[in-house]
Amino acid sequence: MDYSNELAAFIRTELLHGRSVNFDADQDLLSAGIIDSLGILRLVAFMEDQLGIQVLDEDVVFENFSSIKVMNDYVCGRLAATR
Repeated sequence: MDYSNELAAFIRTELLHGRSVNFDADQDLLSAGIIDSLGILRLVAFMEDQLGIQVLDEDVVFENFSSIKVMNDYVCGRLAATR
């Protein structure tokens, strides 16, 4: 399954508040300043509430939230682990 579109839409509407910022699935969103530590917490809540996964405390690290692709892989991995 691919959650890239949902993750990108959440980032555009909730974290960028509709600002026109271009990014692709492989871009480092942390280095680009698109996501910060508060944004990661909001993404965790989105993943849990809307995508149906439990984000483990030890998984809330920059490496799991650096890009859309990395976040999608994390979500898919968590879903597979719960099945």
